[in-house]
Formats: sequence, structure tokens, C-alpha cells
Amino acid sequence: MNEYIFKNKKFDLAICLNGDIPNKEIFNLLKGIPLIAADGAYNVLSSLDIHPMAIVGDMDSVDCVHDDSQTQFIKIDDQNTNDFEKCIQYIENKGYKDVLIIGFAGGLLEHTLNNTSVLMKYNPKFDFTIFHQERYSFLVEKSSTFEVNDNEIVSLVPYPKVKLTTKNLKWELNQEYLELGSREGARNITISKNFSLDIHSGKCFVFIDSRLPHCPMKK
Repeated sequence: MNEYIFKNKKFDLAICLNGDIPNKEIFNLLKGIPLIAADGAYNVLSSLDIHPMAIVGDMDSVDCVHDDSQTQFIKIDDQNTNDFEKCIQYIENKGYKDVLIIGFAGGLLEHTLNNTSVLMKYNPKFDFTIFHQERYSFLVEKSSTFEVNDNEIVSLVPYPKVKLTTKNLKWELNQEYLELGSREGARNITISKNFSLDIHSGKCFVFIDSRLPHCPMKK
């Protein structure tokens, strides 16, 4: 069984996409963690005086690239991939594993759904964690225990279907199915400083409070 804890281990890399980008205080928490960004996020980051080590995309959204010696601009002309996938392809084989994603959601709904598809495609190669509105979400495919706080809100969203048993949640599941279009597990509450999922089949997204700059470390 995996055990997710949040002590000491920080993310290997952060990717900023062109969704809802948080304020500079969030990025200050990530100092020392390498940052790359999709080209659509560049103008917002530049206005915050944030300089990623690389901007990746077709550069159609970049207003100007002058006088930014701190950032490398990686132009990829490929209409078959979105900017999130271009960022992932750029970091492949570079040794990164625990990857934080910022700006994943926001803007047009189809962008968020497309990003979800890309995340599913590459999740076997990386341990992705999405940060959005002070919350973490990540895909869980194996039985796991999670370090949390008492009375923390936990949501379980199947993708697309999962059979599981829970422990230390207010509303427990006992070998029950969650399935998109049928039943979800949103807004449950922890009753201990840890909770567990025994996954019998399938996989689901787990949503908990963020622990920036620490990542969900598997023991």
C-alpha cells in the first residue's frame, strides 16, 4: 500500500499553464523548484516579474520576448498537441518525476478537459499534482494511505470508474463503485489524521488541501 506524506519532499519541477494563475505569493513558496511554463502563461508571469527557466509552445501568445535572459524560449510547431503536452514532451527524459501543475483549470472548459486527457496519457511516466484554489488533486491507482488533518474535506472523483473501500472518512464506502455519470464521492470529511483507500479496481482523482511547497511523497 502506498503511503502519501508531505514532509520534507518538494516537487522536482513546476509547470505553469494558461489557466487561472495564482498570485506571486504562491510562486514565492516554490523558490528553488525549477519552473517552466506554456507560452500562453508567459505574459502573466512576466507581469509578476517571474522568469521560468523555459517557455514552451508555438509562441503565438507571447507578446514580446526581449530582454529576458533568464528564460529559454522553446518553440514547438505542432498543431496535434496543446501547450501542456508540449511542456511534458520537453521535460521527458530529463529526470523529473514529481511534477506540480499550476494553471491547469480556468478559461475555456475544453482547455481543461483537454488538459485532463493529456494528464491521463502521461500519468504513468510522472507523479502529477494539480494545484488549484489552495487544493491539491492527483490520480490514485493503487491502495493508499494519506496524511491529512482532522475535518479536512476530501473528494474522490472516479476516472471513469473505481471500486473502493475507505477508512477514516465520515461517509465510508465498502467495496462500492464510483463512476462518472452515475456516482461521485465529492466533499467527504476526514475523521482522523490519515485516511485510506483500498482500491479494488479502477482509479480516481483525490482532492485534498494543498501543502505547498511539499508534494505527496510515496513511502
